[in-house]
Amino acid sequence: MSRVSDVNTGQESDSREEFAQHLRHRARQAAEASVHHAWLAQQYLDLSQKFDQLAEQSGSTDIAQLQQAVASLDDSISNQPELSSKLNTGCSDAAGPVSIAAAASERRSASCPTLPLPADPAPREGNSQQESATGAKSPKRRPRHVTTRRFVERVRSAKPAASKRVRVKAKKSDLKPKQRTAGEAFTKGGSSIATSLGLFALSVFILHTITWQLEDVVPLNPLIAAFASDAKPVEEAQPVEPPEEEEGDQTEQEVEEPVEIPEEEPVVPEPEEEPAEEPEPAELESVSDVEMSESPVPLADVDPTTAVATASINNRSDAGRKVMLQKHGGSQASESAVRQALEWLASVQHPQGWWDFGNVGPSGNAGTINNPIGGTAYALLPFLAAGQTHREGDYQKAVAAGLTYLTNIGVAARAGYDLRGMVNKQSNDKAPNEAYYAHGAATLALCEAYGMTKDRRLKKAAEGAVRFIVNSQDPRGGGWRYNPQEPGSTSVTVVQVMALMAGKKAGIDVPDSVFKGVMHYLDSVQVDGTGRYGYEIQKKQYTGARTAMALLCRMYLGWGRDDGDMRAGVTLLDKAGPYENLYSLYFATQAMKNWGGDEWVRWNVRLRDDLIARQETAGPAKGSWKPRTGALHAKQGGRLLTTSLATMTLEVYYRYKPLLPEEAVSDMAKSQ
Repeated sequence: MSRVSDVNTGQESDSREEFAQHLRHRARQAAEASVHHAWLAQQYLDLSQKFDQLAEQSGSTDIAQLQQAVASLDDSISNQPELSSKLNTGCSDAAGPVSIAAAASERRSASCPTLPLPADPAPREGNSQQESATGAKSPKRRPRHVTTRRFVERVRSAKPAASKRVRVKAKKSDLKPKQRTAGEAFTKGGSSIATSLGLFALSVFILHTITWQLEDVVPLNPLIAAFASDAKPVEEAQPVEPPEEEEGDQTEQEVEEPVEIPEEEPVVPEPEEEPAEEPEPAELESVSDVEMSESPVPLADVDPTTAVATASINNRSDAGRKVMLQKHGGSQASESAVRQALEWLASVQHPQGWWDFGNVGPSGNAGTINNPIGGTAYALLPFLAAGQTHREGDYQKAVAAGLTYLTNIGVAARAGYDLRGMVNKQSNDKAPNEAYYAHGAATLALCEAYGMTKDRRLKKAAEGAVRFIVNSQDPRGGGWRYNPQEPGSTSVTVVQVMALMAGKKAGIDVPDSVFKGVMHYLDSVQVDGTGRYGYEIQKKQYTGARTAMALLCRMYLGWGRDDGDMRAGVTLLDKAGPYENLYSLYFATQAMKNWGGDEWVRWNVRLRDDLIARQETAGPAKGSWKPRTGALHAKQGGRLLTTSLATMTLEVYYRYKPLLPEEAVSDMAKSQ
């Protein structure tokens, strides 16, 4: 066995040696081909330069002289077999010189010229064996062709191989390192040091200029707070209740068109020529209210069944809420649920004024994301919907602290006031996509508070936040999604539209082109033109939730009952009924409330009492709602977001006035 093993080992060693010799032979062939390529490349490049020189002279030199020069080049090519076999000489032939038109045609037909590779230095053994066995020559193999660019790359790669063959002999003294003096080193590197210093100075100047421009262009409040997952007290000034002010000190008076008052100039009251009675303070105006008449109808004379009466009152005032509740299907139980919800929201507010989805105390069901801007925005909206501001109501301090936080926490950017509240590393959300949900809700809260109070301290932040939404719109598709100018999605777009409409009603300028872009986006996500809408243009599958959001946007932008597929879409919502998903329910309820009629009565009957029954009635969570489904928003927002959405859904009776003309209710619907 040992002898057989030794024989096998010897055979394997011989095979390896033969294989190594074969590889060395191939290496020599490649080196020879490389040198051959390099020589041909130089000849080709020389010819190319000569032809280029003749081409440059074609505009000023006689054609006959040019053709003669080209013929001379062709003769030199013909005398060199290596070149003549690779190049086609064609400027002149037996038939005479080629015409300019023919040359142009030839150039068009060969727009990508190719050059053949040189033949292999040695024939393959297989071909030689085949010829000796058959006695006949094998068919000549066609040369491979490569493009000019690839040929030049091969020529360049061949140069280092040729340069390696040069041997340089050096003396031992030349190989010894020589040390420079400090003066010599500075002299040698003086130019590079001067260049580096110059570039450094230029960079510092440019950075200084950019920083100065940013500070000058956006003089908004700087970022003074940070996100944190744990409620840790910090040494910062606590938000305080704004001092009592005389009428007109910080409040803008109602005018037909908003007039911006420069902050650096004090407001000078008009001189009183004659003593007059001090006018009574005007009622708070909701962001969504129509303009009040100069002589509003006294509440005692209001008939709740008439549209004229409801159009002239403030629907978020105490008296206005009572009228709207009676008119649109609210109840004492629903209002009691709203009051308990506001108490719970105030109880989980951080001492520094903000709310966060993960900060709900012992109530349980905390959210997974860390976004105090979004949490503050969604918590403030139910207070504002109930007429609670930093000027009036039972929660003035809580609302003032929340608004103070929003007006200081945003980031000043050229695009506007950024309130996206990007999450930090402490968030448990692996795919943070809530940025524009947070910014839209925060903008909506600022604009509603500014529209209700006309407090000039809110104006700059509200205007900047609106401008950020406008600049973030997808310039092609017309919607919004998770990043600025990204192709939109329906759920993100509806939040931005609500914020923009609140800003517009508060007197903030919003270009009409923005709303035209939104209509273009809504057209793009229509599924089949029968009232069905999808999530985005790439995902146009019908869902009831996205349909409700799209229809609500259509109503905000002016569609009536008989426009487009509005009626068909409402029919789909009516047939499906209220949703378990409170986020979808929040938007669908607004759409159905605006539609009114029998459809709204049926929807409200199924909605109102169910929400009231599911509210927590005892313990630290009293007044709140726990998430009802495993939807993504329920996990991310937890109990705080769920409670805010449920509360605003029960405030739908008076939060906004109907966007469409009211429709009569049948006797059958009234009896329900």
